[in-house]
Amino acid sequence: MVAQPASVPAARRFVNDLLEEWGWEAVAEDVSLCVSELATNSTLHSGSVYFQVELEQRPDAVRLAVADAGMGSVEVLAQQPTLSDALLDDLSADDTCATGRGMFLVCALAASWGIDELASGTRIWADFLPSGPASEDADPTAAEVTRSEARPPTPLDPDAWAVVRFRDCPAALLVAHDDNLAEFTRELQLLGDRLAEPAYQRLAQQMAGYVQEHAANWDPARIAAREAVREGRDLIDVDVLCSREVAPSLRTLRGLIHQAEELARQDRLMTLPAPEPVQRLRNWLEGEFIAQVHAGAAPLPFGDWLAGVRR
Repeated sequence: MVAQPASVPAARRFVNDLLEEWGWEAVAEDVSLCVSELATNSTLHSGSVYFQVELEQRPDAVRLAVADAGMGSVEVLAQQPTLSDALLDDLSADDTCATGRGMFLVCALAASWGIDELASGTRIWADFLPSGPASEDADPTAAEVTRSEARPPTPLDPDAWAVVRFRDCPAALLVAHDDNLAEFTRELQLLGDRLAEPAYQRLAQQMAGYVQEHAANWDPARIAAREAVREGRDLIDVDVLCSREVAPSLRTLRGLIHQAEELARQDRLMTLPAPEPVQRLRNWLEGEFIAQVHAGAAPLPFGDWLAGVRR
């Protein structure tokens, strides 16, 4: 299926029709919910042009699988459910795998699930039993992870990469920063498809592509921030691996955010520009990237920066 929002209800119809034909109506609601989550994730976050929905009838189970060309870390996907259960009350139905909700629902509703790393993408699968999810004694968050020999880890050139250390980073603001980007991307894509507006579609694709390109390096910080919020901790220390050619990448992100915020200020989007505290956080993050990578400076904690300390 084409990776666009209109394909999500089509994916639901596909699995519901086939489950009815097979006589597996007992699991239809759970499978339909999970395919909606996984298809939405593929549409908004994988950077794929297409995604594939597979449904397999087995002697004692039905297996759902959604595959796409996303090249994100299978380990990061596998650990998302452990971070999301306490956040569910605060999440809308549109907050999919960017927050961990999609993976949480899959692992909560399926008897077993896993993630297969493909030569050119990722497949997430889940098995459903007529009796429902696994027993209470089982670990519902445990995913079976399969690596691909055709996609070996890419060795890093130490001279091309640097570790940027963010000290006393406010976790809630970091989460708000990521959520704001996700909300802009989601609305731009939905409106672009609904209104057939190429400019919206192009901007959404660029923002989703940027997030996908940097997901492997940024995800640990994002996950740490969400876990801190869940635990009631205000400040965290995070380390982020980045290319030493980080300046052009930061300019790209700033440009994409500026375009989206201009549309919001013109009342062409419902998503609002990030509030001033988040804007200040972005300035600090950008400054730390530049200072530490290009000048070799020591980390400057957010509180000190906010108080006016400068290098």
